[in-house]
Amino acid sequence: MTIHLIQGAPAPLAGERAFMLENAAGMTVTISERGAQPHAWHAPDRYGRMADMLRAGPAAAAPARGRAARWAGRQTGSGVTLALTSGGDGAGMLVHYRLDDDGALTIEYQAVAGMPIPLAALAHPSFNLSGGQADVGDHMVQIDADYFEEAGPGGVPAGVAAVGGTPFDFRQPAAIGPRLRWTDTQLHRAGGFDHCFCVRNHFAGGQGALREAVRVFDPASGRRLQMYTTEAAVRFCSGRAPAGAQRLDAFRVEAHARPGLMSAAWPRVMLLPGQVYRQTTVYRLSLQG
Repeated sequence: MTIHLIQGAPAPLAGERAFMLENAAGMTVTISERGAQPHAWHAPDRYGRMADMLRAGPAAAAPARGRAARWAGRQTGSGVTLALTSGGDGAGMLVHYRLDDDGALTIEYQAVAGMPIPLAALAHPSFNLSGGQADVGDHMVQIDADYFEEAGPGGVPAGVAAVGGTPFDFRQPAAIGPRLRWTDTQLHRAGGFDHCFCVRNHFAGGQGALREAVRVFDPASGRRLQMYTTEAAVRFCSGRAPAGAQRLDAFRVEAHARPGLMSAAWPRVMLLPGQVYRQTTVYRLSLQG
């Protein structure tokens, strides 16, 4: 893998440095110090045509809220490491990115809290496997989950429900567009898919061995995205188009420590002062025949 430092990057990275990871196949991933997030991911389609798979998404949250913090990146032997510190309370976070020759982008996190905080998603990449040539309505999604988190009025998490017989049943591949046209209260409340899926025990939660949880395939380009994670849940978002948007431009899948239910039976996972939290998530882009 080759790593290129981008100094004085143009907007929207102005004032921030970025690092470009390149594997032996010519695939490149650009990591920005802004939010320690992937900014671009160029990958070939079945005809060898390169395009960027990423669309603009939200920034990563800091591990200690209410404090000025900035990410600083550096090249390491096996990739790029970005560090964030937020004051003298010992809080901080490290994020390490590595791009392998098989198209796997490995993201490893280590966080230390300075105050009790709930764990949230750490990476928020938004994808369009067509490279923006079409919308994501034909993308085929598969999520290894028997249960999902329902949203109550106002989007507040309300409980866990079985996916069977609902538009949230992605145990077999299904296209995003047709599912969004189902008549369903959950889709209406969220304006589309914006829900956590339980990819491990839906009551116990917790971490486990790295395993595949999500697979998305674009039949037109032949590109396939696989997501592996150590976490208990993944959030799948699509259908909530920005104001004025005329098409379904992206989808997002991100790892969560546990769905966000706030109840005595299932409290949020909290990171306590001085406690170290580690997470591994892998996004792998490849071609499917």
